[in-house]
Amino acid sequence: MRSTLLKATLFTAGMLVASLPASAQGYVELGGFGTYTKFDPTMGLKSRNTGGGRLSFASGEGLSTFLLEGEASYYAFDLGAGITARMIPARARLAYAPSFGRVSAIVGAGAVRNQYLKLPGATQAFHEWGYTGDVGLRLQMGNYMSLRVDGILDYMTHPLNASTTVTRNTNRTVQAGLSFPLWMARSEPKPEPVAAPAPAPRREEVVAEAPVKQAPLPDADSDGVPDGRDQCPNTVAGASVDSMGCQTYRDSDSDGVIDAKDMCAGTAPGTSVDGHGCPLVADTDNDGVPDTRDRCANTPAGTAVNSVGCSTPEPELDADHDGVPDSRDKCLGSPVGQPVDATGCNPAPQPLFKNNERTVTLRGVNFAAWKDDLTQSSMAVLDDVARQLNDAPSIKVEISGHTDNGGSYTRNVRLSLARAEAVRAYLIMRGVSADRLIARGYGPDRPTTSNATAAGRALNRRVEMKRID
Repeated sequence: MRSTLLKATLFTAGMLVASLPASAQGYVELGGFGTYTKFDPTMGLKSRNTGGGRLSFASGEGLSTFLLEGEASYYAFDLGAGITARMIPARARLAYAPSFGRVSAIVGAGAVRNQYLKLPGATQAFHEWGYTGDVGLRLQMGNYMSLRVDGILDYMTHPLNASTTVTRNTNRTVQAGLSFPLWMARSEPKPEPVAAPAPAPRREEVVAEAPVKQAPLPDADSDGVPDGRDQCPNTVAGASVDSMGCQTYRDSDSDGVIDAKDMCAGTAPGTSVDGHGCPLVADTDNDGVPDTRDRCANTPAGTAVNSVGCSTPEPELDADHDGVPDSRDKCLGSPVGQPVDATGCNPAPQPLFKNNERTVTLRGVNFAAWKDDLTQSSMAVLDDVARQLNDAPSIKVEISGHTDNGGSYTRNVRLSLARAEAVRAYLIMRGVSADRLIARGYGPDRPTTSNATAAGRALNRRVEMKRID
């Protein structure tokens, strides 16, 4: 499927370029953009903003303009424990871009490939394929820059988290950025028709008299502006002036900032000003905080201060960088990235299935309210679950999501499935094989206790893991 999709895109691009006439106009443009992406809920990834680049080949002009484009961007996801997942989406598409003066509409489609770089400890990298669609606008801003705004929909036909319940993913992206031409071809102007020379007058015809040359208007300071509309009649000789006869770079209040940039005209003589011509605010103790905001006006020189001019306390030492200050750290020298408890020591790992249990509740796996977004502390719990599953490759499990009875039944069932899918997607990203994990959502149908109290409802909102091998 991937090979067929790539071949179809390249074939269509070749047919489009081959069908254009040799005299077609166009341009080559390189652009950068900022991007905001909302990922499919089943991936368990939060929305991200980042940047990317685009190379565009345009052919034709007016209503007959077509684009062949390629673009890529870069995303990083913090998985906790100092581990970062990285993804590079790359797109290639064809687009129809009719222009209406300086504005062009863009409608295009093509292929997308999301490349997930290999995580530390993983045996391989992953990627996924699909189709992409683009709708946007291009605004020409002069001859050397244009503004692009695009909305992009990626339909992943082979998603990373494919399973019996997840067969397709949809990611939505908004882009905005600037593009700059590398090469442009313009239509040559048609030559003006040359008028036939007027016939020479006959001798008997009366030749028109030459027009009488008018006397120049008076200009006392010789600045090129007649005295009748010269508002600055005594301009220094050779000075550049505007249409009213005044110096272009004059400084009316003599503060060293020309009037064109002076935001505080009429400053009193001798007043110290900033680059905008406005009086400087005093800073008596030279700590970088103006006296008007400085709550500690006599800070000693060289002292680090906060936003209100007061000294900041010295941070506690943490030699092994485990997040626990040395004064409370009972296990100094913990390896970087090793999970630790409140005393700075590595807690003893607990087995996932104790005493031949078949079903366990994943305590500590929590989500944002009414969402399927994993909390930061949940990722540390799932890291240990992934490690134990990777150490026991024969185990297959069902991941089940459960809710309390608050809200509508349909919404709770959907939310429980989305949360189970988020846990499954995270474990896959940590190296667990997808065919060993099944996600299901039971909503409020399987409570462990009564929903009559807040404590009971909290216990019923859970994620369980059951062995099915």
